[in-house]
Amino acid sequence: MRRALVPSLATLVALALPGVASAHVGSTLPVATNFEARIAGFDPPAPGLEAKVVDGDQTLWLRAAPATTVLVPGVLGEPLLRFDRRGVWLNLRSPTAQSDRIDLFDLRPSSDANAAPLWHRVTSGHSYEWHEHRLHVLEPLARGSDATLGPWSVPLVVDGRPHRLDGVLDYTSPGAVWAWLGLTAALAVAASAAASRRSGTAVRLALVATPLIWAVRLGRELYGRPDVGVVGYLEMAGTSVVGAALLYGLLRRDREVRIFTAFLVGFGSLYEGLTMLGVLTHAIALTALPTIVARVAVLLILGLGTGALVGSATSQVRTRTVQ
Repeated sequence: MRRALVPSLATLVALALPGVASAHVGSTLPVATNFEARIAGFDPPAPGLEAKVVDGDQTLWLRAAPATTVLVPGVLGEPLLRFDRRGVWLNLRSPTAQSDRIDLFDLRPSSDANAAPLWHRVTSGHSYEWHEHRLHVLEPLARGSDATLGPWSVPLVVDGRPHRLDGVLDYTSPGAVWAWLGLTAALAVAASAAASRRSGTAVRLALVATPLIWAVRLGRELYGRPDVGVVGYLEMAGTSVVGAALLYGLLRRDREVRIFTAFLVGFGSLYEGLTMLGVLTHAIALTALPTIVARVAVLLILGLGTGALVGSATSQVRTRTVQ
């Protein structure tokens, strides 16, 4: 039973770790930001449309009623996206689609803004999200203190009539970044020193770190872009299975299993903590958790996880030396 449990735990962790980076489409999604693009509304009002900003100021999500036709011009005024009864279409000849890296299709951008569009359907649904540079074009104006940097707008043509989606871009200072990083480093050193002396300390540190990792991962998976979706809930279920398995291993009577599980938790803590390091260096955490809660959790994950990793590794080396 003991020999079967150890590789089983290792397999669960190995399967779970990549999910941190791929919880949503893509592998470079931001975990935190200093900028927030707020939507003011449509001008004039457009009852058939709904819009949301995703990842602070990086992505725009738009949903149109099936009976509504919407054209989104690019930065040169060329057709970029079209929403209609059959779905959402991308103009493969749009220079904006290339510069903003909108989808990975066979783009053939034309320097002529009046070139006939070459439409490619990206979804048969009626909502779509894309990287929208116009949301964050004012970022260079940030000067270190909290401020509203200014307005932004995205032009639209709704059922043949011109509209705009208007909003403002806010900047929030990240605050005392070095204090958070310093506290994390100090905790990691102290935890490592304590766990190196007693193997039981490594297990106790892992017992605290495990639910924190669990909570931080669930917070990321609950951060809908703009919705959680079926895949998100399946990933939360997987995260919960792995978290429960690790807690089970840490609470086993078998010392070897506890130490090995603590090692896995320590490794997972460093992976999760470094993945979420931006939460400590930016003002707004892109997670369902409040930013201050996410910051404290990441600090503890890195500090306690380092202690669990160092302590469990030291214990294994000591045991083999004695044998």
